[in-house]
Amino acid sequence: MIYISPTRDINKRKDKKMEKTKEVLTETKTQNKVSNVKLPEIIDLLKAGCHFGHKKSAWNPRMKQYIYEERNGIHIIDLVKTQELLESTVKSLSELCDKGNILIVGTKGQAASIVENIALEKGAFYVNKRWPGGLFTNFDTVKKSIQGLVKTEESIAKGGEDMVKKERLQAQAEIIKLNQIYKGIKFMDKLPSALIVVDSKVEKLAIKEARIAGIPIVALVDTNSNPDLIDYPIPANDDSLKSISLLMNILGEVIGESKKSEAVVALRKNHEANLAMYSKQYADEKARQAKMEEEDRERMKALREGKIAETKGTVVRVVKKDISAEIAAAEEVKKQADSKSIEDLGLSARTVKALNEGGIKTVSDLSGKTKEDLVEIKGVGEKAAADILKALK
Repeated sequence: MIYISPTRDINKRKDKKMEKTKEVLTETKTQNKVSNVKLPEIIDLLKAGCHFGHKKSAWNPRMKQYIYEERNGIHIIDLVKTQELLESTVKSLSELCDKGNILIVGTKGQAASIVENIALEKGAFYVNKRWPGGLFTNFDTVKKSIQGLVKTEESIAKGGEDMVKKERLQAQAEIIKLNQIYKGIKFMDKLPSALIVVDSKVEKLAIKEARIAGIPIVALVDTNSNPDLIDYPIPANDDSLKSISLLMNILGEVIGESKKSEAVVALRKNHEANLAMYSKQYADEKARQAKMEEEDRERMKALREGKIAETKGTVVRVVKKDISAEIAAAEEVKKQADSKSIEDLGLSARTVKALNEGGIKTVSDLSGKTKEDLVEIKGVGEKAAADILKALK
């Protein structure tokens, strides 16, 4: 017979009760998070054309559970299920926003501008031109390219002082090219906590990389899509502008409630402000230099033409200085040099002997003598005369 302690049983019940309370609190907290996001009614979804699917011939059988009926060869999406899945997705997305930033992808024409506007306003990252291959699977390498783009933009804004003209032009062209790809993810320093996709069929590469990287996927799924690849599918028309705009704006509202999204908006504004400041500083410095150069040209022109009247406002201060001490010192140095013996000049013994025999004993005796005068002295040739003058110098 096994004895079960009553106290142990009570504690077990208490633990279960506490766990249940925690679940209720978590659920309440999640509900409070999304209370500010107004979800659309079915009539709103109808007006936006969210119910229109593709032709029956283009459907994906995995979408069968989300199709209400077929009408004139066109599949009609069940908007009741759209509404239910949208509500659950909004709750989950609200939690994902607290974990990190969100990336929105919509590269097809009618979705590109909607994606960009929502991402910029609500503080999400976005890709709306072309998916940069390896963004999730080779993020470290892509991140270096993005950081290089930011540094190059700042360098060019400062005037590209460390570049020659050709390098500056190449850098400007590179900035335009890279911004086509990386503009929306410029400050994404780590992988996003969720990926939002407009058209899951068009953005198959993004979805593939997200699945490899383990990033949750939120996507609109039309009747030609595979919902099994999506973590949070929202069955709806992914071609109509009204449908895309309605649903993406709702998801954008959820993103905008997160504090992390505010940081992204601040980063973008700060970067733009810095670029504007650097550009202004460069322009002001260039204008200042141009003004100085123009003033120099005018001054030189006036000097050449003899127009000195322009300088009448200039005050010149003349300072008198007593230089008698310097003169006396210079004369003393000269006196000492003149009194030196010719042996101190470093001449050959033969030349010194010839000079002594010619009556020249000191340096002062050589003062004023030319090469012709020295050659006339017995025993002094042209080479010796040149050596003497060099030594004197």
